[in-house]
Amino acid sequence: MNNVFTFGCRLNFWESNKINQILKENGKFNLTVFNTCSVTNEAVKNIISNIKKFHDRNPDIKIAVTGCAVETNHETFKKMKEVSFIINNKKKLLESSWKNLSVDNSKIRLHDKDNLSLIKTNPSNSSVRKFIKIQNGCDHSCTFCIIPKCRGKSVSDGTKEINRNIKKLLNSNIKEIILTGVDLTSWGLDFSKNLFLGDLLKDIFLKNSTCFRLRLSSLDAAELDSSFFQVLKKDERLMPHFHFSLQSLNNMVLKRMKRRHSVEQVISLFKKIRDISPNASFGADIISGFPTETDEMFQETKKLIKKLEISHLHVFPYSEKKGTPASKMPQVSIHIRRKRAKELRDLGKNIYLKVLKKQIFTKQKVLIENNKGIGKTENNFNVKLKNVSKGDIVEVIPSKIENNFLIA
Repeated sequence: MNNVFTFGCRLNFWESNKINQILKENGKFNLTVFNTCSVTNEAVKNIISNIKKFHDRNPDIKIAVTGCAVETNHETFKKMKEVSFIINNKKKLLESSWKNLSVDNSKIRLHDKDNLSLIKTNPSNSSVRKFIKIQNGCDHSCTFCIIPKCRGKSVSDGTKEINRNIKKLLNSNIKEIILTGVDLTSWGLDFSKNLFLGDLLKDIFLKNSTCFRLRLSSLDAAELDSSFFQVLKKDERLMPHFHFSLQSLNNMVLKRMKRRHSVEQVISLFKKIRDISPNASFGADIISGFPTETDEMFQETKKLIKKLEISHLHVFPYSEKKGTPASKMPQVSIHIRRKRAKELRDLGKNIYLKVLKKQIFTKQKVLIENNKGIGKTENNFNVKLKNVSKGDIVEVIPSKIENNFLIA
């Protein structure tokens, strides 16, 4: 039996499933894979700690390491006695990277309850919702980011392949599909005839007439084109929750990050989406304590998050990555980074509850995700229901809130 422990983004979880499939097909039952993330230094430290813990508990199990941290911390993993194999991140989905690994299957390990703390629920294993990868890599050069080094330039999957994968999932009774990638909004820009994300959405809905829900993972606020808004107006199958990699809401910080959007563009974008879809909700990635960020700059970000009612916040204290331009800028103290991160997370909880309250006594379509009656609204809020079955899509009117769940 093999396990893939996954750290990081949704794309990593999708890739872990592919790795698992390759391992099973090639009989690598006594191998554990750590599919890693290097978005922060803390993430890498956590992975190293988990590898050591796992090896201490399972000394006979060989460990393979892959993912973004392999590209940024290769020498660290190479020196670890616990690691038997290192698989290049850009080659981790190739069967040839795995099939010739020497693994002793005579010592097959059963699930050890001591290892459960390492296992994150893989959201792409849901029986009602699945991820589809539409692109990989990134062509941009944000001053804080190491990901282009880890994953290379943006490469888009073709529309035929994407639609084939979607049809396969819909035929297996999947009710919701999430398009994922490193930089979704760059999809199609590497084709000989430039296409845009909106063009892909149009093609997906044209080729798949089934009633299903389509979500988008993280978007770039600078790259949404007119075709996206045409789809948003026309097709209700595109779910009205949009997560943007904003990182800051102060123009000077954005400029120093080398982000391509301005605060004014974000405000206009949110208004445009809400004018088309009034019940839309928003998420955002925000970095706290970016180099040179003053308290005044931070307060501006905080004020605008509140004004825009960004209800699903992902907050990260800035983590300097060696070799990036931002790592050479004047640094904000770690204490202040963490303090600001806590302030933003607390603010995020308050905004979430405020927006959640607005859903009470309104009609909501809910996809039931498990046998406990828990589901999600179209705009990405959790609901608890009774007398429903997993996979049902039901229309309800929530009457109250309990523990951040709508109750209907």
